[in-house]
Amino acid sequence: MDLNLCAYHDSFLKSTKIQSKCRACYKNHRDNKQGYKCDFCDFYVHAECMNINIPSRHKHPLQLRPCDYNFTCFLCDTKFPMKNFYQCSRCSFRICIPCTRKPLTIHRHKTHKHELHQILMKISFTCDACGLCSTGYPFICRQCCFIIHRACIFLPRVICINHHDHRISHVFSLGPGKLICGVCDEPVNGDCGAYSCLVCSSVFHSKCATDPMFWDEKELEGVPEEEESKPFEVIDQNLIKHFNHEHNLMKDSISSLRHVEVVLPHEGGKHCFACTLPLYSKLCFKCTQCDFILHDTCANLPRSKWFFLIYEKLTLSHKSRNHFFCYVCHRYCNGFSYSNSENTISIDVRCASVPLPLKHESHPHRLVFYDNDPKDVRCEGCDLDGWRFLLHCKGNDDCGGLYVCFKCVTLPTLVRHRYDDHPLSLQYGGKNVSSTYWCGICEELINSKTWFYKCNDCDSTLHTKCVFQNLILSRPGYSSTVGDLGQITFVLNTRLSRPICFVCKTRCMDDLILIDKYESIELFLCYSCSFKFYDGLVPVE
Repeated sequence: MDLNLCAYHDSFLKSTKIQSKCRACYKNHRDNKQGYKCDFCDFYVHAECMNINIPSRHKHPLQLRPCDYNFTCFLCDTKFPMKNFYQCSRCSFRICIPCTRKPLTIHRHKTHKHELHQILMKISFTCDACGLCSTGYPFICRQCCFIIHRACIFLPRVICINHHDHRISHVFSLGPGKLICGVCDEPVNGDCGAYSCLVCSSVFHSKCATDPMFWDEKELEGVPEEEESKPFEVIDQNLIKHFNHEHNLMKDSISSLRHVEVVLPHEGGKHCFACTLPLYSKLCFKCTQCDFILHDTCANLPRSKWFFLIYEKLTLSHKSRNHFFCYVCHRYCNGFSYSNSENTISIDVRCASVPLPLKHESHPHRLVFYDNDPKDVRCEGCDLDGWRFLLHCKGNDDCGGLYVCFKCVTLPTLVRHRYDDHPLSLQYGGKNVSSTYWCGICEELINSKTWFYKCNDCDSTLHTKCVFQNLILSRPGYSSTVGDLGQITFVLNTRLSRPICFVCKTRCMDDLILIDKYESIELFLCYSCSFKFYDGLVPVE
């Protein structure tokens, strides 16, 4: 590229003696020295600034050049799109114009108590602030053994990231021990700088914590932390007042089911109003005046929480509203949700409560968020693609890797179903499995490489979609408004003669059907067909 080319226009610079402020040295000579100017803008540079020799920056002469791509300065690592820079005439050294003038010494910055001096020789080093091994032009302290990237000098001290619910602070040493990053699940060097949580002892790489994908670029040092509201008020030893219900809730216990069992369909049973699953734990909270009931864990759900890839804290819904579409697992749900401030994103509480990294019993390694393009990746649980959110294992060398969607990750590991008298356990298939299985409900072939349910007593097998249909995140007995149909009640489809659906005109195979709440009209609607009313796809005749 021609040296005398304007960085802002595709035009040559013309020689001139008209005085102007130089874009390289920022000086305005009064003696009409030779310079170069663009005819289309106010770009001007002194002739002596086109080629300079700065021994304090580089041992070779430097030439001013226009940049037609994203140029990164060797000294400050700052990208300068479409601006001039200096490049060595003999090697690949490049430097931005500000770095030719700015001091190479930083005096007593809050990062370090001594002066820091930049080395103008390219060396390999390990940064004491982020722990990364790299090659570059670091800053060093001449009074102690301290070396740091220029960018790491300005790392924020206190931040929030969407992978963690508490504030995290930057420290320069974590001490000995096995430390794992809460974002990438890789080891953290305890002798170098990182971010740590004072509440729960979680740690994060400096690079991971300050990644724009996870951090909103807000420095919170000196900013008062808002006090977290508790989900309920304790009235006495057995009574609480939950923020999401108008009546008091009484502590109760449910027995006869193992902790991990979910009974579906659950005729006459109680379903949690938050996660919509049947009551399976020994401890729950029941309303003293109505049928409102919560699992103990659901009663303790925080009123706000972070969720990865969303740059604001989500708020737990105040009421169980009409069905919402879960942003993560793509299910229609009628329980509690975590939503953003504009109510454009809603996430059901089961998906929002999945910890990352996740240790799932289907895989020997922990799973992290898959941050590449997921369009062409298929979930190994359901063999479907097109998921916006996927978890994966990075250990492809020793385990073959795993990709799984949130719809599969949140499946219960042990269920009961009316089809079988015994508990059904979730099977995780395998790439090398060659057995043939048939679903006992739909009587179709099961892909043995995907996840399915199996009875270990009688060897019956069922598709996960057939076990749950749409029931997993929808509560029987729930009333809602569907389009122009008015108030509709969701009930279990357990009649001996299955009703004919108002929309598809076939006998409904779903676990749930919709009927008129006040029985003023004779209406049966498949649960899956009801989504068309929510989306306005089917008019009421």
